Amino acid sequence: MTHTEVLELHGAWRRSIWLRTIPIVIIGMVLVTTTSTTRAEDTYEIDLDEFELVWQRTEAPVANGDTQRSWLWGPEPRTAGMNERYLDSPGEERTVQYFDKGRMEVNHPDADPSDPWFVTSGLLTRELISGDIQIGDSAFLNTGEGARIHVAGDHLNPFPQYRHLAKVVDQGNPDRTGELADAVLTENGLEVDIGQPEDPQAEFAHHIVYRGPEGIDIGYNIPAAFWEYLNASGTIYDNNGGATSADPLFSWIFVMGFPIADAFWAEVPVGGVTQWVLIQPFERRVLTYTPANSPEWQVEMGNIGQHYRDWRSQYFPEAASPVDPAHFGLHSNGVWRYGNNVGVDEIWESAGTTESFIPGSTLFGRDEYKLSGFRTTYWSPAEDGLYLHGWDRRDGNRNLLDMVVYSPALHVMTREWENIELSTDTTAISMANDPEQRSIAFDMHSRQLVSTPAGLFQTWRVESSDFDDPGLSHMLGEVFWFETEIGVIQWIENDNSAWLLDSSVLSD
Repeated sequence: MTHTEVLELHGAWRRSIWLRTIPIVIIGMVLVTTTSTTRAEDTYEIDLDEFELVWQRTEAPVANGDTQRSWLWGPEPRTAGMNERYLDSPGEERTVQYFDKGRMEVNHPDADPSDPWFVTSGLLTRELISGDIQIGDSAFLNTGEGARIHVAGDHLNPFPQYRHLAKVVDQGNPDRTGELADAVLTENGLEVDIGQPEDPQAEFAHHIVYRGPEGIDIGYNIPAAFWEYLNASGTIYDNNGGATSADPLFSWIFVMGFPIADAFWAEVPVGGVTQWVLIQPFERRVLTYTPANSPEWQVEMGNIGQHYRDWRSQYFPEAASPVDPAHFGLHSNGVWRYGNNVGVDEIWESAGTTESFIPGSTLFGRDEYKLSGFRTTYWSPAEDGLYLHGWDRRDGNRNLLDMVVYSPALHVMTREWENIELSTDTTAISMANDPEQRSIAFDMHSRQLVSTPAGLFQTWRVESSDFDDPGLSHMLGEVFWFETEIGVIQWIENDNSAWLLDSSVLSD
């Protein structure tokens, strides 16, 4: 049977069997578990057949009651399938979908779909700890610090959070097989032998060495509780939808990635009661061992898919549903040409729409060939006005030099053209600069007549503030003049000024 035939068979099987049975089974699972899973308000379908194959192998037997164990991905997707920017994927974007326990992604859709690594799951733990959002194999957006989200225990537990693990990971440790995990994470860092349990399941059972992020071999110890979990057998569904046994249940390198620290203890509130929990971060997920839990729930996999999606959404808030973009001069196939006081023309061109700059949102792009270089700005026209979400700066070969995201987007103008000041408390994050928090204002002062070689225009005059770091500047000008349906007519920025020479939208 070919891989395509397997996908078609699986799709038909899942539609006819799993979708009929899952609602009843989920209710049963929630009743028997000791911790509940935060569920998305909406119900989503799995986006790609390749994602379905990964999901159905381990999760469908749980959903259909053929076995009882904790979820490996989750009972259903947490989001719809979406495109996220990834510079090393075709078109600089990849398809991803979030589940409670992780993210599925396809970085190279032109690869062999039968390759076990065709679908991958992202280094979510590393990103949450470092605060660096990966947008390419070696490209990251710097948010400034790790996520302020609990690693273990109750939802609002203030310690430990992912950001607290930054000084713990990527240190490397010698082989301690047969010894007990004795490190305790405190507000002061790792401390040894301060009352943690002497539990036989905390005895290190395996030492693994791999090539670390600095290009040198690095090793970590995995305790018995986790090593048994990673190598346990279990019931799966094969590609024909039949139940069978797999030993091990899953490839732990594929699901977890390599460990990035030895396991350590922490005292955390669980159900409002402070308990000892053994924690070990891996590249993709985090495992916890809680001796006080019943045996079937002592080892658990954190809801890192939830955590990561919630954290990332802080920096990529979805845009409102778009209204007519032409109202703000965002015409498809539009071209604008500007002259300036240094004698070099600037060209702006419509760049179509994208759904990957802000995943889940449709933004309108504009290519701007400016004195300062080539960049693309990303906009959303909404009922309450026009928003600037950020921009890219590229070299002559269109290689990305920097990407700046405004979180939330800058509210540049209202839709009804009122005499009003708009202010946005925002954080600018980028690849090349430290993040900066500022309140950015756009003051729509008055209507003014502006005469340029392109004609005489009745415009809105807008004054704006900007970021202290010029590398984060919105570059819309200290003052600019805007005409409905046409766009920017004139602007002043620092010692430079520019004015409209001609535009394709004037002849429409």
